[in-house]
Order: sequence, then structure tokens, then C-alpha cells
Amino acid sequence: MTMRALFLVLFLTGCSGISIVAMEDKSNYITFEHPFTDEAEARVRVRGEQLCAQRKQAAIRTERTCSLSKCFTSYQCTDRAAR
Repeated sequence: MTMRALFLVLFLTGCSGISIVAMEDKSNYITFEHPFTDEAEARVRVRGEQLCAQRKQAAIRTERTCSLSKCFTSYQCTDRAAR
């Protein structure tokens, strides 16, 4: 089930200029590459929340680094009680 969901996310993000740079099945960290726009940042936040919700966890943004044209944004999936 997880691999199917990951494939769907990768497929959908590929169409929108957003890509997952790093994500392992057993890892709690997800890193996205996306355009340097408010709209792309909002879409990345929603995608991070969706991926963590599949694990029944909350998404916490841990890092964001941008150039003039693109950004890398990282999220960590954590248990809701740990927030």
C-alpha cells in the first residue's frame, strides 16, 4: 500500500513542478524541491501533511533553503503527542 501511495504522489508532484528529492520508506524525513513561489510552498506543505497522515503522524517543517528560482523544503513526520 505504501509503495502505491508513494508512486501516486511522485506522479502527481511531477506534473506540478514539485518533486520529492529524498524519502525512504522507513525514514521520517521528506525533502521536496519546488519553485520559489508561495503557491508551490503551500502545495508542498499539503503534500507533506498528506504523506505523514498516511503514517498517522503530523508533518513538521524542519528546513527550507531557497535560491532565486527554487527551494528545498524538508518535513519530519512525528507522532502527534511528540509535538
